[in-house]
Amino acid sequence: MITDFLNTPLVSLSVASIFAFIIVSVTIPVIVRVAMEKHLMEEPNGRSSHAQKTPNFGGIAIFASVVMTFLLATPETASSALNIHLIIPSLVILFFIGLKDDILVIDPYKKLLAQILAAALLIYFTDIRISNLFGILGTYEISYIPSFVITLFVIVVIINAYNLIDGIDGLAAGIGIVAALTFGIYFYLAGIYWAAVLAAVLIGSLLAFIRFNFSEENKIFMGDSGSLIVGFILSLFAVKFIQHNEVLNNVYIPNAPTIAILILAVPLFDTLRVFTHRIAGGIGPFVADRNHIHHFIIDNGFSHLSATLLLSLCSIAVVSISCYFFSQSSVSYSFTGLIVTFILYSLIIRRDVIVKKPYINEELLRKKRRSTVGQS
Repeated sequence: MITDFLNTPLVSLSVASIFAFIIVSVTIPVIVRVAMEKHLMEEPNGRSSHAQKTPNFGGIAIFASVVMTFLLATPETASSALNIHLIIPSLVILFFIGLKDDILVIDPYKKLLAQILAAALLIYFTDIRISNLFGILGTYEISYIPSFVITLFVIVVIINAYNLIDGIDGLAAGIGIVAALTFGIYFYLAGIYWAAVLAAVLIGSLLAFIRFNFSEENKIFMGDSGSLIVGFILSLFAVKFIQHNEVLNNVYIPNAPTIAILILAVPLFDTLRVFTHRIAGGIGPFVADRNHIHHFIIDNGFSHLSATLLLSLCSIAVVSISCYFFSQSSVSYSFTGLIVTFILYSLIIRRDVIVKKPYINEELLRKKRRSTVGQS
């Protein structure tokens, strides 16, 4: 009787999520202690929103939790039949390239190559790809090569968008939880159990991480080792969500591409705006600055917690409104609306419009002053 209860889908998903939560909760204090003993800490700089040296290896705990729990909780029949276990090599590639960047800081274009390789392996071995454009520019079904290239582009864009939103405490985790919960509910209703398991595992991992991200005693950042793999999983969800709706099904959404974009609207819109701004200014798209929306909110005096809650609530609102009002509309119509919305967003969300004073990291400035006084 107990076995039957544990085997019910909702209970199994809950157990997987709790197990992932426990792994991260147990692992992070150890990672923090080792990082402090070995002096592997991220130094604050001129564009940081932090003033204290902080371990940057939360991705280690997230990676271990996701891989272990997903492999244990996913039925072997589903994993073998769909080659789902072959997403793990892509996660390993992104984890190690992210970990190297957290320690040594590598060329962003090397990270881009790793992302392309990871995405290509996923598409080739699992055949999870976008093969229908739902009437965008009058196009529906597309052949394998264009499908491969488009899916590759989508995955890389989402990975980078998520990576770039990881700029203040809790934000990347909050956005990831909202997106994973939305996709997870859909996959559960659609009967795509392996994806629902992965979503549940990711939610449990991020819920545990966010507690330490705001902690004083065991504070830790996600780092690229975490943001790259979480961004990759969210991109996998987005592509699978679109692919599943290329044919009629029991929870068919004819406007799946637009809904997928809106579920990830906060990182996608902000990254596109920032990249456009950088390129228009004659600098590289990967050159770091403080032009992200979360920087604007922080620079106006909001705390990290307030900014995270605000943007997470915005994400929830966008997801709720889009799923309720736009899921059944035509893709062409909704894409036009997306373009108009992005143009308005880019015109409004500018530093000279949003921020009322130049940015100064007050805490870091006070720390430097104390250091100077002590030396004198």
